[in-house]
Amino acid sequence: MEPVRVGLLAVLLVVTTEAWGQMSIGSLRSSADSSNLELVTLQGMVHLSRSRQNELGGKCGSTAFTLQDDTGSIDVAIRRSNRLIEALREGDRVQVTAQIEVFRNRENIPVLTCVEASEIQYLSR
Repeated sequence: MEPVRVGLLAVLLVVTTEAWGQMSIGSLRSSADSSNLELVTLQGMVHLSRSRQNELGGKCGSTAFTLQDDTGSIDVAIRRSNRLIEALREGDRVQVTAQIEVFRNRENIPVLTCVEASEIQYLSR
């Protein structure tokens, strides 16, 4: 039974690494369904945007900014904005750790992907 335990541990380590792994915005958009409720790391440039809470039915919280990389862009809500050490500025390069939540319609088709940042690290200003 010992080899089975080691194999299971190896599988769990791979899953954990994948969940915390860095990914592009394009990859996230194409695989959002498999990232549902996972933590991911994204890097990109900040583009300040207006709040879209009402447009999204309030499900994603208040959109704080749009994150853009070479593969696309995605709206990001900040889980606890009062914890930001410095305010985000247009053009900042950041690394974001965020939880992904996919909402589905009655036919079980994904209709909305929420990205909620729990940690933001400034790479350059």
